[in-house]
Amino acid sequence: MFNNSSIKKISLACLLFALPLTSVLADSLKVTTWNMEWLTIRPVASIPESRRDGQDFSLLNSKIQNINPDILAFQEVDSKAAIQKVVGPFYRIYLSDRSFSSNKDQQFSDINQYTGFAISSRFKVTDPRDLELTKNSKLRFASYVVLNRIGEPDVHLLSVHLKQGCVGQKTKKTACTQVLQQAKELNQWMTKRLTNNDAFIVMGDFNHNLSFHNDWLWQVLKKGIEKQVELVTETTPALCQVQSNKDKNEWYRYPRLIDHIIISKPSRGQQGEQVLFTREEALHHHLSDHCPVVSHVDVRAVE
Repeated sequence: MFNNSSIKKISLACLLFALPLTSVLADSLKVTTWNMEWLTIRPVASIPESRRDGQDFSLLNSKIQNINPDILAFQEVDSKAAIQKVVGPFYRIYLSDRSFSSNKDQQFSDINQYTGFAISSRFKVTDPRDLELTKNSKLRFASYVVLNRIGEPDVHLLSVHLKQGCVGQKTKKTACTQVLQQAKELNQWMTKRLTNNDAFIVMGDFNHNLSFHNDWLWQVLKKGIEKQVELVTETTPALCQVQSNKDKNEWYRYPRLIDHIIISKPSRGQQGEQVLFTREEALHHHLSDHCPVVSHVDVRAVE
């Protein structure tokens, strides 16, 4: 799939990410978003992606330790126990309100894909009600927490996982209609935060290439607040490689980025970077079909 030159470039990207970042913003928060692909400790036979062995969990934990985020926004996690096994004991877990719902229209009987956060236990966090992007649906909620910092602006955080099936141009497909509605809900939430002078970070799997020039969905998300938000993954290269669905002995490079980070201005964010898998990790272990995306954000009060 790739020639030696391509592999060298990707290997170099891995190496550069591992080096100390001289451009890291002072007193910034290190934030990460990661779709964990059917993460559970109770796999089901009908979903082979839900099966992981002890070494897989060990490698996932190693990735988190190497990244060492202050805040991890996760997607596709079935339980607190599963994500705690990945992040270790020094993070508090905030799992989607949907996981506590008694509404059968919002739950699957065997395994669920929840959004949420793992946040370093040194921070104080409040947990408001989640944002229900699609009413009475099994589609994911946007998990909502607030990071409370003494002497610094509070940070309102969303972990999102939008409807799949509308990665590019807008069509009449049901998926695009649903994504459009979800984007309008997110726009309303961000607009309200800005009206209240609340700093925020929205992270997650948008299942869409927001970085495309004049992308229609990004235009919806930032409508009316264009000068007050920033997509810090706008120029993030898509370098993630995972096991190919067609040939398990080959790996596949995703052509576009669908995991994104949006911040409120005047906060400043370092360009998002993907943390890549090695060939061994991709082909012989089960981590995820998404690579983590990391940024440093210097959170500033909304003016």
